[in-house]
Amino acid sequence: MKHIGTQRLLTERLLLRPFVAKDYLAMYRNWASEPDNLRHITWSTYENTDVTKQSVAQWVQQYQDLDFYKWAICLKENSDEVIGDISVVDIDEDINACEVGYVLSKRYWGRGLMTEALQEVLSYLLKEADFNCVTADFVTDNPASGRVMAKAGMIYEATFRKAVFHKGKIKDFSSYGILKSDLQ
Repeated sequence: MKHIGTQRLLTERLLLRPFVAKDYLAMYRNWASEPDNLRHITWSTYENTDVTKQSVAQWVQQYQDLDFYKWAICLKENSDEVIGDISVVDIDEDINACEVGYVLSKRYWGRGLMTEALQEVLSYLLKEADFNCVTADFVTDNPASGRVMAKAGMIYEATFRKAVFHKGKIKDFSSYGILKSDLQ
């Protein structure tokens, strides 16, 4: 593995780029303040724009660390409007693996945008950053997230029954993964 940090990535319809300080307003408006948008995410809504601004400022600082991978998802035609994010949420240096997580504004669901973003990030992490394995998990009451993972080329690995405490309830979660060798 060679940590190379968050670099700009382009897909057919998207620009994936590092967050910048001014992104906090679009983030708050597009997903961080919307309970329905975050019902399957591990964190709760941001109470106000100040909290969102602090989070984005912290991420901007973390970009100095080459083992920090977090992309703002933007449509190519409007690269100033952040509509989601995708990031590495955990790294296991011993086995050269990482876990990714993502969120997309509900207004953009059902268009294949998250699959497109995930495919590009998986390729980057496996080919450029040289990870051996990338995984992702989702609570099973969000099957759409599992479909995103499968369409992006990840392989279903397991379902863990009553194994995660999420939003006040004990729930099942499923795990998908992809190996560098799966790309060949």
